[in-house]
Formats: sequence, structure tokens, C-alpha cells
Amino acid sequence: MSKSADAAIRTLFGAAKAAQRNAYAPYSRFNVGAALRTESGAIFAGCNVENAAYPQGACAEANAIGAMALAGERRIAEMLVIGDGDGLCTPCGGCRQRIREFAEAQAPVHIGAGGRAADADPRRTAAPFLRPGESEAVTHHHADTDKAIKALHTRGLIELAPLGIVLGSGLGSLADEVEGATAIPYEDLPGFPVPTVSGHAGRLVVGRLEGRPVALFQGRGHYYERGDARAMAVAIETFHRLGGRTLFLTNAAGGLRPEWAPPALVSITDHINFAGANPLIGLHSDDRFVPLTNAYDAELRRQLRHAALDAGIELHEGVYMWFSGPSFETPAEIRAAQILGADLVGMSTAPEVILARLHGLRCLAVSLVTNFAAGLSGGDPSHAETKEYAALGSARFKQLLRAFIVAHEPAAA
Repeated sequence: MSKSADAAIRTLFGAAKAAQRNAYAPYSRFNVGAALRTESGAIFAGCNVENAAYPQGACAEANAIGAMALAGERRIAEMLVIGDGDGLCTPCGGCRQRIREFAEAQAPVHIGAGGRAADADPRRTAAPFLRPGESEAVTHHHADTDKAIKALHTRGLIELAPLGIVLGSGLGSLADEVEGATAIPYEDLPGFPVPTVSGHAGRLVVGRLEGRPVALFQGRGHYYERGDARAMAVAIETFHRLGGRTLFLTNAAGGLRPEWAPPALVSITDHINFAGANPLIGLHSDDRFVPLTNAYDAELRRQLRHAALDAGIELHEGVYMWFSGPSFETPAEIRAAQILGADLVGMSTAPEVILARLHGLRCLAVSLVTNFAAGLSGGDPSHAETKEYAALGSARFKQLLRAFIVAHEPAAA
């Protein structure tokens, strides 16, 4: 690195660090600072500001760009973003779009860490994130995926099973039953989301169930944890590139049908994106126009129905509505969900299905109804209730998963 480039990064880091100290993040507890340099050499900085509508607050990058615009400038020459601790902070999809619109094609955008080690040497964790004119900024390939694959290779995992299962809230105990298991913490896999939610261990567990190879994602990243709908992007792309073909997603959900007493099991036939976010926002390729007509694969759902019937398990079918969370839905929102045709409400799954379909994966999803939705049959949901009923229904849920694994007919590669 040249002396001038070194000095430029240090200047941006200092400005971002100063802004970060003013961050207001009572919900995520993750302070972010961003600083940019314009073509004129001016420096503008911003921090994240959250409010009661979290994660619909203001990102540090957006505030820095806003300060630049208020000063009458329009072009970013270089930008740096830092988060708490020693982990790198990646801009969300919305901020990627903003950066794309205001940055020149050659403008580097760095991500960095704001921990003590970085205070001593900001170059230690400052690293190029993207250059808006290059291919990485305009395709769905994530830079961390190569690193995650390399990390798996070093552990002897050259490929993953064709079937992957995402284990939702309170359902992670299935991972403890995997035979010949190899378990890798998400924190050891670059780009994998380290969960901040109780009931989500955050491990990739590879081994066998019912004699069949499986890859279990023990926990997921949620949109409400960081305000990033692409939380599972690297995990899903890594699974796909290492041989994954089918993704079975599970979740704990609120039920809108009074006859579905917790802990009922429901196969998802379709979803409604009520959150308004989308993990493909910011991609600059026609690949982003992903068709979702058969997002929840009809043939896989047929196999699941037959597996449930053979196992003597009652399995319902319904439409899932995705809310951003982390607050539970209001009774008025639940009434709206019923009018719009939803049978279930939850805070996950839909963005993962969209990401999976981007890569051509076949998808199947099942909800464990852990509570009646707000205002229905006395429903007043809480996270404690979610975990309690997930535990009560986990044995039957695991029985259903095992039955499906036996009945599943993998598609040709």
C-alpha cells in the first residue's frame, strides 16, 4: 500500500470512528460508522440511528451520503464502513444500492472493524468490499463464499449433501442426532451469520440421518438482527456451490387458524412478503428477477405429505406471511394478514427461499405453530412461548423430518 493510500484509509477510519461514537443503536446494540471522501477531497461521515420501527432506521452509510448531498456534492471517490468489535461490517442491500448510485466505477469501498485492535492499526481489518463497476458488484456471487468454501475444504469437507435443512427456533436439537457429525461454528465460516437469538446455536452440522447424507444449518440469521435481508446469502450460496440441490426450511410460526392448536405442523404452500424487504435488492443483473411461482416445490410437498401419512403425523398446508420483526404482530396486522390470505405469520424463511431460488435450489418449508397469533383465541405471543411450544412439538417435528429424508427422491444433478 502506498503512503498516500495508507494516509487516505487512516483519515477515513478516523472520521468513521468519530461518527461511530455518536451511534444510537439500542435495539441491535451494534454501532456502525461510515466515512466517505468526495472527488473534491471533502470528508463526510455518519453513524447508524435506530428507532422504535427498527430495523427501519437510518444506516451509517445513508447518513454519510446524506451529509454529502446536503453539502452539494454528488460523487463518492472512496468510502469506509466500520462496525463494533473485530468483525468486518458489510453494508446492507439498500446501502449497496446507494453507494452504487453515488460512486464512480473505480471508487473503492472498504469494510473494517472498530475494535481495539483496529484502533491501533486501522489497516489490519480495512479491506476492499466492492468496486461498483466490477463484476462482484453486479452479480449474486458474494466474496465471502470463496472464503467459506476454503474453510470447509480445510476441514476435509470438499462437498456437501444434496439435502440441506435449516433448523428454526427451538428445533436445533435434531443436529445432536446426526451420525458421524462434523460441526463447524458459523463464526469459523466467513460470511455465515452468527445468531444473536436464543434457540439458534449457529453451526453447520454435516453427517447422516436415516443413513442419508444431510447438511443441517443449526440456526439462521434474521432480517431483524442486522436489518439485512441477505443474512443467509453466503450460507445458501456455499451450500449450492458445494453440491446442494434441495433446501428444507423450518420455522416456529404464529397460527391464524383456530383449529391449528399449538404445536401443529404446517407445510408452507406459498408466502406473502409483508416485510417489504428483499434479499435481491442491490443486485445488478437480470438474475435478480427470480420467478417464485413454484417457490415451494409441489413435488417436494407431495413427498412430504406421503411421508407424514406413512408416519401417522397430521400435517396441514397454508400460506406464510413474512413480517420483519423483532416485535410480534399487532391484532390489527393479524386481521390484515387474514384478509390477505395468510394462514401463518413469522419472521424468517421467505428471504431464504428467495435466495435459494436465485441459485436454482428446490425449496420446501414447514412451520411449527407455537402460538395463536395476536388477538386470536387469546393469543398474546412471546419469545418464551415460542421456545416452549417448539420444544413440545420438536419430537413430532423431528419424526416428520426423518420420514421425509427416507421418502425423499433427490432430483438429478
